[in-house]
Amino acid sequence: MPTGTLLSDAAQKAGVDILMPCGGQGRCGRCAVIVEEGAVRRRSTQHLSPEDVAAGYVLACQTVVHGDVVVTIPPQERIERRLKESKRAAKVELPFAYDLHDQPLRKYAVTLEPPSLQDQTDDWSRLRRELARRYDLQEVRISLSVLRKLGRALREGEWAVTVVVELDAWDRPQGPPRILDVLPGEHLESLWVAAIDIGTTSNVVWLVDLLGGQ
Repeated sequence: MPTGTLLSDAAQKAGVDILMPCGGQGRCGRCAVIVEEGAVRRRSTQHLSPEDVAAGYVLACQTVVHGDVVVTIPPQERIERRLKESKRAAKVELPFAYDLHDQPLRKYAVTLEPPSLQDQTDDWSRLRRELARRYDLQEVRISLSVLRKLGRALREGEWAVTVVVELDAWDRPQGPPRILDVLPGEHLESLWVAAIDIGTTSNVVWLVDLLGGQ
């Protein structure tokens, strides 16, 4: 690695991301790693005790390398780069009592009978009727933007669709179910959502599958 390269940049080039909640400004101390071999220069030892320094700990965002180095990254500070959706970026520890299926977002597979001369009911009324009959979802609401997608989704899916429903929103507890999306065909294998933590110095985004827990 070229002399003068930040250790955090060197790790990134090697395909490993190191947690830096402060954005690499040396303020949080979360990017502490252990230099096993090689020469480095510390710009700052803030957040490191004398014992840490003696043990070889450095802040990756505040340390430059002088040639090749061997570094150990503590497990709690390391996120392996994952490029495939089938891999998880990090294991999320959920509360013991948490039930993956006991949350307000659900997916429902629905198949409707095609319109006929005998039944010319509009698409929305027929979908609402089937949700009530099959899943006991009463007084379901839908936004105009999703309603506009319904007809095309039904026909693309040959009258089979997957409906994403919000059962109990934070802003309307015990309110009626609300349809968030309609997808052609059956897609019950996963339900991906983004959890966003907006902090003072950095933002953290988790992509979570509510059905599989990954």
